[in-house]
Amino acid sequence: MLQDQFQQAFRHHAEGRLPEAEALYRAILAADMRHGGALHGLGLMALQTGRPDVAVRLIGEALAVDGNTADHHADYGFALLQTGRTDEAVAALKRAVELAPGEARHHFNLGRTFQNLAQLEEAEACYRAAVALAPEAAPFRVNLGLVLLRRCDIQGALEHLKRGVALAPDDAMAQASLGSALLEQGDAPAAARHFERATQLQPAFPEANGNLIFALNFITTDLARQQAQRKLWNDRAMNVPRLPARAPTPGDRTRARIRVGYVSKYFRHQAATYAFAPAILHHDPRRFEVVCYSDTPSEDDVTGMLKDAATLWRATAGLSDDALARQVRADGVDILVDCVGHMQGNRLGAFAHKPAPIQVTAWGEPTGTGLAAMDYLLADPVLVPAASRHLFAEKIADLPCFLGYWSPDDLPAPGPLPAAANGHVTFASFNRAIKITPATVAVWAGVLQRVPDSRLLLKFTAHGGNQDRARLSAAFAAHGIDAARITFLDETSRAAHFAAYQQADICLDPTPHGGGMTTLDALSMGVPVVTLMGETPSSRLAAAVLSAVDLPWIARDREAYIAAAAALASDLPALADIRDGLRARIAATPVGDPKRYARAVEKAYEEMFVSWLGGKR
Repeated sequence: MLQDQFQQAFRHHAEGRLPEAEALYRAILAADMRHGGALHGLGLMALQTGRPDVAVRLIGEALAVDGNTADHHADYGFALLQTGRTDEAVAALKRAVELAPGEARHHFNLGRTFQNLAQLEEAEACYRAAVALAPEAAPFRVNLGLVLLRRCDIQGALEHLKRGVALAPDDAMAQASLGSALLEQGDAPAAARHFERATQLQPAFPEANGNLIFALNFITTDLARQQAQRKLWNDRAMNVPRLPARAPTPGDRTRARIRVGYVSKYFRHQAATYAFAPAILHHDPRRFEVVCYSDTPSEDDVTGMLKDAATLWRATAGLSDDALARQVRADGVDILVDCVGHMQGNRLGAFAHKPAPIQVTAWGEPTGTGLAAMDYLLADPVLVPAASRHLFAEKIADLPCFLGYWSPDDLPAPGPLPAAANGHVTFASFNRAIKITPATVAVWAGVLQRVPDSRLLLKFTAHGGNQDRARLSAAFAAHGIDAARITFLDETSRAAHFAAYQQADICLDPTPHGGGMTTLDALSMGVPVVTLMGETPSSRLAAAVLSAVDLPWIARDREAYIAAAAALASDLPALADIRDGLRARIAATPVGDPKRYARAVEKAYEEMFVSWLGGKR
C-alpha cells in the first residue's frame, strides 16, 4: 500500500503537481515516519521551492534511514550548498559518486560544484569522468570546455565546445561558450557568429548579447553597427522593471555632499582600476561621499587602499542584480557609476532597474553601454567626437582624458634607449593577445618590412600560452616575417612587467581595438606609441591618450601608421630625447596627476547633479 502511494507521489512530483505530491508524501509519513523516500521527496520539494534549510533537515533524516542512496546524497549536497555549508556539500556529492560511480550525472554535479568554487583541476577531473561515461551529453562537454578555457587550454576547450555545439546546436549556452573560446583564440569574427546565434536562440541572454557587443570591438570600426547592437541588447535583455523614480527634494539643494557609488568586480590590481582609482582615493570628502559596491573575488593591497578611502564599502558578490539595485536605493546614492562596461562581471542588469537618479558608465570599457537607463558616458572629445555623439544612448560628459593614470607603487626608471646598445630598433606591444588581430599583424608586418633590421617584442597574459605564440608566429610568417625577429615574454609580476619596457624603443598600438592603460604605461616608461585611429571608441583609445598629453603619433590609415613608426625608428637621438621627457610630460597634465584628475571627475559629477536638480544648488 505505502509503496503504491509512494509511486503515485513520485509521479505527481515528476509532473510538477507539487500539492498532490506533498499530500501523498505526508500521508505516507503519517503511517511510517521513517519512510526514506517520502522524507527525501519532501526535502527535494523544499529545495525546489526555495527552502534549503528545510531541505537539509528532511533529506538528512532520509539519509539517517538509508545512507546508501546516491541520489539522496546528491540532493543533500545541493541543499547544503544553498545554505553555505560548502565543505559538507562537497563531501555529500563525493559520496554520491562513490555510491554510483557509473552515473555520469553525479560526476557532473560534483564537477559543477568544484567549478563554482574555482577549484578548476578538480572540476576538470570530474567533467572528464562524466564525458567518459556519457560522451554524447552536450552539457558535460560544454562545462569541460569552459573549465579548460579558464585553465588556458584553448585548443582542448575548443575540441569539447565544438562537440557540444554539434550535439546540441540549438543550445544557447553551448553556442555562447564556444564563442568565448573562439574569442580567446583570436578569431573574433567566428566568435561573433556564435554569440549572435546564441542571442537568436535566447534573445534575453545578457551574457551572450554583451559578449557579442565586446567581440565587435575587434571586428569593425563601423560605429553605427556597434551602437545598434547595444540598443538591441538593451531591448532584448534589459527589459526589467525600474524602481520608482527619485525626484529632487529641497534637502538635495542644500546638503553639502553628493553621494557617489562605484560598482565593479575589479577593486584590486587591474588596469581599469588604475584609471578610476584617483576618483576614489583623492575624492574631496567635503563635497562627496563614496560608496563602493564590490564583487571583487580576490582582494589585495589595492582593495585595502580603496576601502580606506571609501565612506562605505559593501561586498555584493552574493547579491542578485535586483537585490543590488535595492541596496543602492536604500543607501541613497545620487550618482551610480559603472566601472566595467560590457566586460565580464558587469552589473549592468542592476543599472537597468535605475536605482540612482543619475547613472554613469566609465573607464572599464568606455565604449558606451546602450543601456536606456544609463545617463552619461565619461569620455573626451577625441574618444567620442561631436559628430558621432548622436549614436550613443548616453550623454557624453567630457574629461581632460577618458582615463586617469595612477600607480599603486613607484615605477622603475625608463633607462637608456635599448637601440643604442642593441644596434637595432625594438618595436613592442604589451597588449592582450586577443587584440593582435589579422589587421594588426598585417600593419605590424609592414612596419617590420619598412625597418628591415628591427625586432618585435610581444608580452601578454598567459591565457593562451604557447597556443597564442604559435598562432601569432604563423600569422607573421604568412607576411614574410621570420620568427627570429619576434620575441615573446611571459606574464610577470607588475614590477617585472614595467621593467620589461626597458627593452622597448617604440610601442605599436593594435587595431581595431587599441590600448588605453597600456598606452599610458608605455608613455610613462618613456616609450612612444604609434596608433591607427578609427571611428569607434575602441579604435581611438590610444589616440585620446596621446591627444590629452599633446603627442603626435596618430595615424589615419595603414600607410601613415607605418610611416610614423619608421620615422621614429630613423632618428635615434630624437628617440632618446623623447624617452627622457615622456614621464614628466604626462605628470604635468591632469591625466598623470591623480588629484587634478579627481577634481575634473568631480566637476563632471557636480554638473550632472545640478542638471538633475534643474538649477543651481
